[in-house]
This record gives sequence, structure tokens and C-alpha cells, in this order.
Amino acid sequence: MKRIYIAVPVLFLFLATSFGCKKFLDVNQDPNLPTKVTENLMTSGILGTFSFEIAGGYPVRVSSLWTKYTAYATAGPHEGNYYLTENDVDNFWRYSSYTDVMSTATELIKKAETNGNPSYAAIAKIVLAWNMSYVTDAFGSAPFSDAFKGFDGVVKPKYDSQEDIYKQIQTLLDQAIVDGAKGTGLQPGTDDFIYGGVMTKWVHLARTLKARFHMRLSNAPGYSATTQADLTLAALNAGAITAAEAPTMTYYASANSDNPWYQYAIDGKWSLTTKPSIFYLNLLQSTNDPRLPFQVDKVATGANAGTYVGVTNDAPPTAIANYSPIASFYSAQNAKLNLLVYAEVPFLRAEAEFLKANKTVNAAVIAAYTDGLKASMKFYGIEVDNVGTITPETAAYLTANALTLATPSATAYNRIMTQKYIANYLQFESYNDYRRTGYPVLPINDEVYPGGTLDISPYLPFVPLRLPYPSSERSYNASNIPSDIPVNAVGAMSVPVWWDK
Repeated sequence: MKRIYIAVPVLFLFLATSFGCKKFLDVNQDPNLPTKVTENLMTSGILGTFSFEIAGGYPVRVSSLWTKYTAYATAGPHEGNYYLTENDVDNFWRYSSYTDVMSTATELIKKAETNGNPSYAAIAKIVLAWNMSYVTDAFGSAPFSDAFKGFDGVVKPKYDSQEDIYKQIQTLLDQAIVDGAKGTGLQPGTDDFIYGGVMTKWVHLARTLKARFHMRLSNAPGYSATTQADLTLAALNAGAITAAEAPTMTYYASANSDNPWYQYAIDGKWSLTTKPSIFYLNLLQSTNDPRLPFQVDKVATGANAGTYVGVTNDAPPTAIANYSPIASFYSAQNAKLNLLVYAEVPFLRAEAEFLKANKTVNAAVIAAYTDGLKASMKFYGIEVDNVGTITPETAAYLTANALTLATPSATAYNRIMTQKYIANYLQFESYNDYRRTGYPVLPINDEVYPGGTLDISPYLPFVPLRLPYPSSERSYNASNIPSDIPVNAVGAMSVPVWWDK
């Protein structure tokens, strides 16, 4: 697969000024292979790669098929049929995560701490923790405490349990919160593509991630849902992100610096067949959800022009142009990539209050849930508060999907998580939430086009529970892979990760 990276002018400017050879006659120093790289260039690199390859890359594209946001409208077998090989996941693990992002982030932490630049250390720790969460949530146990030690002779790092990984992630985020508040040393600026060097926003993001990861363990073996709910609320109450602080990555309307969904699903660099699924489109249409036109575009041309038409994970009966694309809000060439959606914050609070109340609805649950639902609407500019300008359709939707003190427990939990699922459109987090809670209820990918038949059945009778370990690990570090994970990819995807057991 072709690897395409964002081109950001500041990088080229910095490269031009930093990599020049001071002693250009010194034949022992290659000016094109610098041995020392400064914090600001390393920060730009990890943020750019994390955004494109991780938050907007392979794990999200695959999980969006499994959570039924999208379907892969082409003949299988493929990821939409729950078919994966060890080679398919290798880039995500080996290059994007361990080599490009996490190894560089580890080096940045060392450099920043040595040079007395805690703000850069804070950013690196947050990105390292965040990327590692993608890895462990996708694969389970993985190298972490023993990783990034190749220069020390550790070429076959041991695997940490997922429980231990989550402890290390929380420690990194705690350290980042402290570092980010120091305000000493060299300060990030334009090299910080996310917040432009405003460290209070990074601290708020770290606390938001802490809340997310505490909630992740709500059903983990040996953990108490009410305790995790209390930890989640404590992290949020300490200062989570605001709507204005939701982290995004900016892309541009030019080649090699454009939005990853545009590259993947719209302009054909990879495919034109990833489209909103019939299931997801029906979910929004059946409830008259006002967010529909912001998440799915109508068909532009052909027999279905002006209508919404979803796809399945099979070759369509008519040309692919007759089906709805992912909305330009997400897939325009210069659309921003949402690394984390603000509505997740009140929905986390709603679930935490719900679990704390022993899965019953109280005033705190209703308030947080309502905030989450409204925050999701406001994200698209939909009016929800002004009685004079709110549309009847939006008002009706809010009423129909409200929680009350009389809402039964199962109905309430399903409603909280379903609304979070819609708010988190095209986010990897929905895959984690589904495995953790079972909500929303997702049938397997066996839909057919109207009047059609199923050509290839899913390779599993349930949504896959993890990714298989990559071929590089099977080749070079097989002795450390947990023995309970089958070598066969389909078998591996049948084993739940630790927090899902």
C-alpha cells in the first residue's frame, strides 16, 4: 500500500535551516543523514504520522467496517467480511506505531527531559500513551516496557499484559499533566500541529484520555464498574477538554497533504468502494436524525441522484457512483481530521454516572446525556437550544431520544451508547465501546443489496474481537507472543482482549 504523508511547509523550512552541514568539507558527516534532531522537528513528525496513519489510518478504516459505519462495496474476501491476514496489520504495528510514532516519541521524551523542555516531553508522553492504547486495544498484550531498547541489545522485547500496559499509559498521562503545567524551557509553537503550543489544552486532553481509559476497564476482570466510574468522573472534573479544545489535524487541498478519508475513499488513491453502510444509513434515516447530511452525502449523479443509498460488503449491482459517499464534512480534501470528538466528554460522564448509580437513571445521568446529545448536534452547527430557531425535526428527535427517570436500565444504557456511537462517527473508540458494553446492538456484516443474495458469508459469526498479531512478530518475536492467541488470523480474531473478558 502506498504510504502518503502530509506535507507541511513548516517542516520543509525547518529541514532547510537545520540540516545544513556546518562543515561542508567534512566527508565524515552526511548532511542528508543528521545524527541530531531537535524537539520541534520530532514533535511535528510524530503528530503528523499519528494523525494520518493511526487516528485517520488503518485501525480506523478497519474498525469502521466492523462497527458498520461503512462497508466495503467490492467482492470479498476482505476486511468487511472479517477476513484479515497477518500481513495486513503489519504496517499499523511495525512501522506506523512502533517505529514511526512510539519510538520517536520515546526519543523525544529523553531529549526533552535532558534539555529541560518539559512541554515537549508532555506532548510526547500523551502521544505515546495514546498510540499505545490503539495498539493494545487492537491486539491485546504487546511490548511496551521492554520496547524501544534495540540499541541496548533488546531485539525480542517481552510482551506486557494489557492490564500492565494500561497502568503504564495512566502513569504517562499523569506525568504529562505535571510536565505540561511547568511552563519552563523551550515552548512549542507552529511545530505543534494540534494546539499551537497552548499547553493547558494538552493538559485537558491528557485528563480526557485518562477518563476514557478508566472507563475502558469498567468490565475488566477484577475491576469494579463503580470504581472505574468514580475515576472517570474525577479525571473529567479535574479539567477535561471543552468543545473549542477538541483536537483536530488540519489538512490542505493539495496533493500529499490532503485529508486521509479523502485519499482513501474519495479520490481513488486506494479505493472508491468504501461507502456508508446500509445499516448505518438506515439507522439515521429511520429516526430522522438531523446529523444525517453531515455524515453522509446524497448520491451526486446517476439513477439515484439526490437520494441516500448505502452499500454492503459485496460488489454492488450498479456502478459505485450510484451510492452515497462519506460526507464532505469528513472527507473533503481539506477537511479537518477529528482526533477526538468533544461529545465523548459528556457521554463519558453520562455512562459514569449511570454505572455509579448501579445502572439506573438519575438527574445527573439525564443532564450529562442531554449535554452529549446536544454537543453532537452543535458540532455540525445544528441549533438545539433556541426555541425560536430550532427546527421541528430536531426538536422531535431530541424528545424521542431523551432519557427520563422512568427509562428502563437496558434501554438507557443502549440509548447512551448508541448516541455516543453516532456522535463518534468514524472513530476507533466506537469499536472499543461496542466490545466493552455490547452497545449499540450490531448485527454481523451479512446484509445484501435489495433483491440480491449473499456471495461471501462473514468469516466469523460475530464481530471480530481483536486484530491478529502481525507477520513481523510471528517471524521475529514469536516466542513472546501470548500462547493463547492462535496463529491463524481468524482464530486470533475470535479471542477477546483482556478488558473484554
